[in-house]
Amino acid sequence: MSKNQLSRRDFLKGMGVTGAAGAVAFGTAGLAFAEDGAAASEAAPGNPYSEALGADASLMPVRQAECPGPHGPIAYEDRVIGDDEIVATEDTEVLIIGAGIGGIMASLKAAEEGAQVLMIEKMTEGRSAWESFGATQATFQKEQGIEIDDAQLIDEILRASDWRADPEVITSYVKHSGEVADFWQAMFDKTGTGWEIYKFDQAPNYNGFPVIDSYVNFRMPEGISKTWLFGLHVCKDLLKAGSMYPNWEVRYSSPAVQLVKEGNRVAGAIAKTAEGYIRINASKGVLLATGGFDANPEMMKAWVRPEDYESSSWWNPAWGTTGDGHMMGLAVGADMDTLPLPVMNFSNATPSTFVEKRVYFPGAMNWGIMVTEEGKRFTNENNPRQYAGNAMNLQIRRGHQVFCIFDEAMIASALEKGGEAAAGQLARDEAKGHLFRAGSIVEVAQMAGIDAAALEATINGYNALFEGNVERDPEFYRYTGNNQPFTGGTYYALVTCNVILATVGGLAINGNAQVLDTAGAPIEGLYATGNASGSFYSGNYPRHIPGTSVGRAATFGYVAADHMVNGGVA
Repeated sequence: MSKNQLSRRDFLKGMGVTGAAGAVAFGTAGLAFAEDGAAASEAAPGNPYSEALGADASLMPVRQAECPGPHGPIAYEDRVIGDDEIVATEDTEVLIIGAGIGGIMASLKAAEEGAQVLMIEKMTEGRSAWESFGATQATFQKEQGIEIDDAQLIDEILRASDWRADPEVITSYVKHSGEVADFWQAMFDKTGTGWEIYKFDQAPNYNGFPVIDSYVNFRMPEGISKTWLFGLHVCKDLLKAGSMYPNWEVRYSSPAVQLVKEGNRVAGAIAKTAEGYIRINASKGVLLATGGFDANPEMMKAWVRPEDYESSSWWNPAWGTTGDGHMMGLAVGADMDTLPLPVMNFSNATPSTFVEKRVYFPGAMNWGIMVTEEGKRFTNENNPRQYAGNAMNLQIRRGHQVFCIFDEAMIASALEKGGEAAAGQLARDEAKGHLFRAGSIVEVAQMAGIDAAALEATINGYNALFEGNVERDPEFYRYTGNNQPFTGGTYYALVTCNVILATVGGLAINGNAQVLDTAGAPIEGLYATGNASGSFYSGNYPRHIPGTSVGRAATFGYVAADHMVNGGVA
C-alpha cells in the first residue's frame, strides 16, 4: 500500500477509533466503509447524498446501477459537534483544506504574500497523480514565440460545456493561468533543484477539435526516476518550497470534518486529530481543495449518470476523494453545479484498471480499432478519449462487450522499447482473461468470443481504406493519414472499458474562487478550487483542451489566496 492510500482501518486507528467503534461509519450518518478500498457492498437505507441539496431539490428518475469504485475514508460529519468535544483551538490567517496541487499552490501564494498559512490534509499525502497543466501568456511561452488566442481558448472551454460554464470563471482561469505558470517556475527556482516548465508539443488533431497550444509540461532534474506522472515529484518540490517559509505549515492525517460559520461568514473549520477535535480559526479565509468524490460510491450513484460509472474500471492513486469539501460547502449554504455532475473518463482501460500506458498507448490503442463481440466498429477510435469512452459506455449499456483489436506491427515499438517488462504486462493481462492473441483474425476472434466472419470483414474493409487511399473513413470519419492498416502476424483482442479518473464538478464559484450561495452571492470567507469546485465543466471533462484540470486547480488556488490576502479582483 502506497503512502497516500490510507485504508479504513489505518484511518480509524489514526483517529483513535478502534474495536466496536471502528465498525461505525465515520462521517455522514448511515454510510458504512467497505474494507480497505474495496467496492462498498453494504448499502445504507436510502442514500443521504440524494437529499444533500435540500428538501426543495428535485430527484430525476434514472435507472439505478451499482458503482464498482472503492470506498475511501469519509471525513465530513453531519452533526452538531459540541463545544465540550473540542480539545483545542488554534488561530491562523489562511486555512487550506487539502494538499493536492490546488491547495499547495494556494499555500505558496499566501505564504509569499506574508500570511500565516496552515494546510491540513486528510490522508498521509495529497493526491498528486497527474502529468501536465494548461496556461496561456506565461513568460516562457512569450519568450518562445508561442502565440495563443485567449478568446479562442475561452470559447472552446465554453463550447465544451455547452455554454453551461460560468464565463466569469473561465475568463479568470485564462487571464491568471500565465501568472500562475510564472509563479510555479519561481517556486522551482526557490528550491534550486532544477525543475523547469516548458512547451508540450501536441500531435495534430484531425477530428474537428482545435489544437490550442497551451499545454505545459515539466523537465525533471537529473537523478529523479522517470515517470509520466510528473505531479508526484512536482508536488514534492513545491512542498519543499513551502517549508522554506516560516509562516507556512502542512499537517497530514488531519481531516477537516466541518466548516465553522459565524453569521454570514465562514470563520474556520473543525478538524479531527489523534487527540480529538480541534477548531481552527481562519481570519482571512478557508479554501476547500479536497478533490472530487470518485472514491465515494454512494455519492457517485446519487450525483453521476449511471452509464458513466457502472461498467468502468477505477483508477485511484489515492482514496481520499470522497466529497468532503462538497458536503462541507453545502452544509453552509453553498450552491453546486446542476446534476448530473461530470466525470473525467478515458476509454483506455481493461476490467482491472487503467491500461499500462507504456505498452498499449499510444501505439496499439491509437492505431487499433474498437469492436463489439459482433465484430463491428461503432465509433471513430481517434476521438478524444472521453468521447470514445462515452461511445464505449453506450455499447456496454446495451449489453455488448468491447474489444480493442490491433496487430503485431501496431504494438511492435512498445514491445521493443519495453522489452521483458512490456511482454510481462501482456502475459498478465492474458492470464486475467483480458487479452487474446493468435496468428489469424479468425483464431483470435474465436478465442475472444467475437463473431469471426464479421471481424474479418471489418478488418478487410478497414484495410481497403488504405489500399484505396481514402482519406476519411466514410462510416465514422476516422482520418487514415495518421493511422495504419493491419499487416498480419500476431493479432490481439484486448477487452476494453471506460476508466474513471476523477469527478470534475462541484461547488459554484466566481472568478475570485469564492464559493457562491444559492442566490449567487459569495459566501464570505469561503473559497474552492480543483475538483471540489464547479462552474467549469458540464457533461464530462474535455480532454482535447490542454491541461484544464490541473491548470484550473493551481490557478484558482493561487487566485483564492490572492483574494484572501490582498482582495484581488478577477
